[in-house]
Amino acid sequence: MARTSLPWLCLGVLGLAPTLATAADAEVRDFVIWVDGKRAGEYHMTIQRQDDGTATMTGQGDVRLSFLGGLKTYTYSYRGSETWKDGRLVSFTSTSNDDGKQLTVSATAEGNGLRVKGSGGERLSRGDVWLTTYWRLPAANHRNGAVPLLDADTGRDINAVLQYVGVSPLNVAGAVQNFGHYRLTGGVQVELWYDGSERLVRQEWVEDGHKTVLELLRVRR
Repeated sequence: MARTSLPWLCLGVLGLAPTLATAADAEVRDFVIWVDGKRAGEYHMTIQRQDDGTATMTGQGDVRLSFLGGLKTYTYSYRGSETWKDGRLVSFTSTSNDDGKQLTVSATAEGNGLRVKGSGGERLSRGDVWLTTYWRLPAANHRNGAVPLLDADTGRDINAVLQYVGVSPLNVAGAVQNFGHYRLTGGVQVELWYDGSERLVRQEWVEDGHKTVLELLRVRR
């Protein structure tokens, strides 16, 4: 189990440190998407927190890539909304278009489980899943060991292991600061960095042989 109190949680500049929540406390996180070192799109997270501990994140992402001198184009879009309370996913919906392939997923808490409808049909899944949007760290008991993932695009289950790597300096929004670095292995291979609010600031992975980076550009409140 990972430590719930880490040195980097005490660090925060550029307004990324934890803040006291008020009713409907909201922020927007704007990200740039890079593919093989070239800017390929944007992703925007709108996060709202309520006094009762409920947190809602709506995400909107778009990618457009050109190959072979512009003769071939790849496009991807994502729209999703997820609600969490007490570390558990309460509800989730998403629609995505993967270069013409339309995908829709929905999930709702049901008893101790999660009722999921996706590309594989409908089923009752685990109630303690972590979504592949990765926008916030999972519950403490999943931070240094096995973590059940729910793919935000397809609704399929993924088995993975989350490992705390350590504190890493990153240049975010034009300033170098320290962040918590985590690594996902198993069904996915992803590098993740989180700020003092336990919210995502950077993500790196390889998609179809292409290095892809999601990088925080700014936080708006």
